[in-house]
Amino acid sequence: MEKYSVTNLRYEYRDALVGFMRAMYEWESSGYTKSLAAFSDDSLGEGLEQSMKNDLLLIFNKYVVEEGRNYDRVENTVCGRFPEYDLGSDEIEVCEDNGNSVSVIVRKKTGLRASFKLTLTMEGNECKVSRRDLQDGRRWQRTYV
Repeated sequence: MEKYSVTNLRYEYRDALVGFMRAMYEWESSGYTKSLAAFSDDSLGEGLEQSMKNDLLLIFNKYVVEEGRNYDRVENTVCGRFPEYDLGSDEIEVCEDNGNSVSVIVRKKTGLRASFKLTLTMEGNECKVSRRDLQDGRRWQRTYV
């Protein structure tokens, strides 16, 4: 496994990865705050789930290939205290760059401290996340983005 910095990625992959992770961080942080507020004010809960799904779809349409289990996350808009995507605290390692796709391992340093692998590919002129695999022991299992 070749290891090198995210800053060494070609700009298409770097921009897509950083853009996706920032957008997801904002969505998750905002969703968590809104969900907490809805616990104490029932009027805030109405429409919150649909609003969160719509916002997530905007991110996914821009950054994620629509295939397999990738969009399953849209059905689960629950956001936790520690966002799944956090450029500020996650450790990111590029593990494979074969020219047509790039895989990065994201190691969580907060919350459950899971590790997952994102694979990005070029779709037309755009770079998008094509899959996400969660590390279970030594094995990688495909999961939703």
